[in-house]
Amino acid sequence: MLSLLSLPVLAGPTIFGMELGKMTEKELKDKYNVNRAGTNKYSDGNMYSVPVSSIKFEGLQEVTAIFSKDGQLVGVLTTLHKKKFDYLKKILDGKYKRVSQKTPFVGNKEAIYRAGDTEILLTSHHLSFKMSMNYINDDLMQVFNRQSEAEAHQKQQGEASQL
Repeated sequence: MLSLLSLPVLAGPTIFGMELGKMTEKELKDKYNVNRAGTNKYSDGNMYSVPVSSIKFEGLQEVTAIFSKDGQLVGVLTTLHKKKFDYLKKILDGKYKRVSQKTPFVGNKEAIYRAGDTEILLTSHHLSFKMSMNYINDDLMQVFNRQSEAEAHQKQQGEASQL
C-alpha cells in the first residue's frame, strides 16, 4: 500500500515555491530554513515545518511540507486566518478546476479543486478563527483515507466490545 508513494510522481501545482511531485527534501532545505517535524504516518516520509516568516503571505500561520518515502514532495498543509477563505477561493477558481463547493452564509465552508494528480482543499470551520488550504497528492490521500477508515472501524469495534 505504501509502495505507491515510492513511485515517481508527475509534477503538480506549486504553492509558495514548492512544486508537488517535483521538489525534493534537499531543494526544500536549500530554499527555506525548515525544521523537521517527524515522519508522516501516511507517506512514511519526512515532514518539515516551513517558517511562515520566510513566506510573504498575509494571514499565513503554519506550513507543513510532507514528503514521500523516496523524498518527493507529496503534500503541503497550511493554516491561515479564516478571513482569507473567499480571497483564496477566488484565486484558486482562476487557476484550477473546482470540483465541489459548500459555502453557506453561516456554517462550515469548503471548496475542492483538482490539478493533475493533486487535490487542493480549502476548509473553514464556522466556529474557528483558522482555515486550512491543503495541497495533497492522490496517492497520499488514498493511503490517508484507507487508514482513517480502518482506524474508525477499529475504534467502533473496540467501543462495541465494551457494551
